Amino acid sequence: MATERVSHGLHGKVAVIEIGDGTRRNALGARDWHVLAGLVAWLPTEPGVAAIVVRGRGDTFSAGSDMNDWVDASFEEVEQTFRDMETCFQAIERSSVPVIAAVEDMAAGAGCQLALACDLVVLSEAARIGMPVARFGIQASEAFVARVSRRAGKAMAADLYLTGRLLTAEEAVNVGLVTRVVPAGTAFATATTIATQIAAAPAGAISAAKSALSQVEPARVAAGADATTAGPTVAYNDFVEAIRDFLLSRRPT
Repeated sequence: MATERVSHGLHGKVAVIEIGDGTRRNALGARDWHVLAGLVAWLPTEPGVAAIVVRGRGDTFSAGSDMNDWVDASFEEVEQTFRDMETCFQAIERSSVPVIAAVEDMAAGAGCQLALACDLVVLSEAARIGMPVARFGIQASEAFVARVSRRAGKAMAADLYLTGRLLTAEEAVNVGLVTRVVPAGTAFATATTIATQIAAAPAGAISAAKSALSQVEPARVAAGADATTAGPTVAYNDFVEAIRDFLLSRRPT
């Protein structure tokens, strides 16, 4: 159960999922979201697995979806990709074991959503995190906004979605968007240590804690919000133009 951009390994009671291929800031394609969702659902059923760490390949976490996939995509294909993303994020939120994101360099757009779907987020002090999506004609869903607002509040969600700016690690931890900040290059090691500590506790106690936490989060996205509940996810013409402009600006002359 893997693709070129989603793989996993087992380290004692901790499962590690690695995303991306080390290029394009570990952007993920449409099929990758399916595989990632399946892994998160399957790994806790493996004997002994008590926690999951999600990391990016190489020196970054993820800039979200691979925009190259969307150059000639139809409106329906784009909408389906966003539904697949949301299915993946909810699979993480519903995982029966704790999931920890180890973020180096950047977690933006869908990469930010992926990190925030995890129970804990360990952020490198050199990393940045945010939702710079409006400039691409992406219309924020209730589910996407809820993941930011339930951690950092409505005011910070408005700031991030309306301005599209990325928070520094210091800002992100101060507003409660992430769990802790660690020295650059140590996010994975720290996340693995935390996961190992969690895995050493009685499984029943950890499960009860996850259940109790879900009950005190009224904005919990896992309650069933859909990525397209409020209508289309993208303003299609604006989206296509913005994607092409973005990719053209990245293309060497």
